[in-house]
Amino acid sequence: MPKRWLIIHADDYGYNETSNKAIEELLAEGLLSSTSLITVAPMAELAARTAAERKLPAGVHFTLNSDPETPRWQSNSGAASLSDAEGLHHNGKQITLRAKSRDVSRELQAQVDFMLQNGCRPDHADNHCGTLYGINGRLFFFNAFRICVQYDLPFRLAKSERFLHRMFASGKAPGVLVPVYRAIAAAGLRRGVKLPDDVITSAHGMEALPNYETLRDYYLNEVKHAGEGITEVFLHPAFPSGDCAADSPWKKREYEYRLLKSGDLLALAEQEGFAVVSWATAPF
Repeated sequence: MPKRWLIIHADDYGYNETSNKAIEELLAEGLLSSTSLITVAPMAELAARTAAERKLPAGVHFTLNSDPETPRWQSNSGAASLSDAEGLHHNGKQITLRAKSRDVSRELQAQVDFMLQNGCRPDHADNHCGTLYGINGRLFFFNAFRICVQYDLPFRLAKSERFLHRMFASGKAPGVLVPVYRAIAAAGLRRGVKLPDDVITSAHGMEALPNYETLRDYYLNEVKHAGEGITEVFLHPAFPSGDCAADSPWKKREYEYRLLKSGDLLALAEQEGFAVVSWATAPF
């Protein structure tokens, strides 16, 4: 029996047509084992229906804010403290300062409902921009935990604080955050939420990625050295746009698509003895 399981995951299904097509292609070719849907994004309804028709392994990508580079996304619940007249706030700090806990719960429920109403039952939950992880000083992880328990959804919050350390350019989180993170993960486990052992992603922008090879080597090295248990590696693949500047944030999505399309990540998983699984088939 394997001792290491790997979920190869794409965030941001529903983001736009370019992301949708890239994710669908990679899933069809077996180069991804999971995705998650931004239900507030423009292409979300089509993505949810496609996921239902094709039985794609899809979770709910809980989203409380719009991305800065997009037109405002629209809340599924109409929760007032998460939005203004244009839509969900761009700035995560506004969520930290203004969001009311009851509105967060309403929105998370509405996002699950969106998927169910489109025939797609989520197989896990994760989070856009880290607004539910508690590191912003708000206790919204409790709201997420309640929904996850209600629907028996695993949640992307690693048991190991290695995930937290990877969020910092130095590779080491400030010491005060580590016990806080441990306490949040422990709170989820006490409530019966299924959590992966580790989560790997590249959290840094194009200023830290001089070329494709830097990103490729980072992911391959981190996966190679993952410990026993369930590890998720998540990326944000999208087709090349053709006119994307070298330092554009979108270029990172193109690099991540290129890495997945190359098959190098899947080949490494096989070489290292990982069993590649979805959230639904992982042995939580």
